[in-house]
Amino acid sequence: MRVEQIGSATLYCGDSRELIESLSGIDVVITDPPYGVMLGEAVASQKDSYVSFEDTPDNVKEICVPIIDSCRNKFTRVALTPGVKNMFLYAKPNHVGSFYYPSGAGLNSWGFTCWQPIFFYGKDPYGGKGSRPDSKESCESSEKNGHPCPKPIGQMKWLVNRASLVGETVFDPFMGSGTTGVACVTMNRNFIGCEIEPKYFDIACKRIEDAQRQGDMFLTTM
Repeated sequence: MRVEQIGSATLYCGDSRELIESLSGIDVVITDPPYGVMLGEAVASQKDSYVSFEDTPDNVKEICVPIIDSCRNKFTRVALTPGVKNMFLYAKPNHVGSFYYPSGAGLNSWGFTCWQPIFFYGKDPYGGKGSRPDSKESCESSEKNGHPCPKPIGQMKWLVNRASLVGETVFDPFMGSGTTGVACVTMNRNFIGCEIEPKYFDIACKRIEDAQRQGDMFLTTM
């Protein structure tokens, strides 16, 4: 398994199912499992194609759900965005929040889908420190970075801030193009990420390295 160390971020290129049991010191898992994607080889012309994963219920149950279950069993806190279509395949969370999109985010059998769920497992890290919102309204678009469906950075910054504390270590078993890692680097969290596709892993390395460099430049000019 390829490993890259970039400042406070440790990145693994490989199958997270082979990595989770060996990890320690993780405070929270924050992740965006693949959803709304189709198999890249079959529909290469589709903008939402993925290299080697199609989010059919069977694939989600076989790959994504067991990874999240392993994280829930090993670590005390998990926050994930499961997508609307397959959210009921995952274990019942302790709480559900959402990203709310006033202008809609796709169509469904009842009209526009205007939200994406956030599943929270474990205890609120801000418990006893004052209540905070469980959801966020967003009109933000994702940046085009070579990944078919990256999360908007503002949404992941909000989720990282909501589900973790400064100085904690965040693990993302579905790192993709590294948006969670970029959020962690810019918000003073340690980050461990795993991505199975080398193409997206390389994108994540570059984005996190750029974010780390910008942070270092900011500190040296203070």
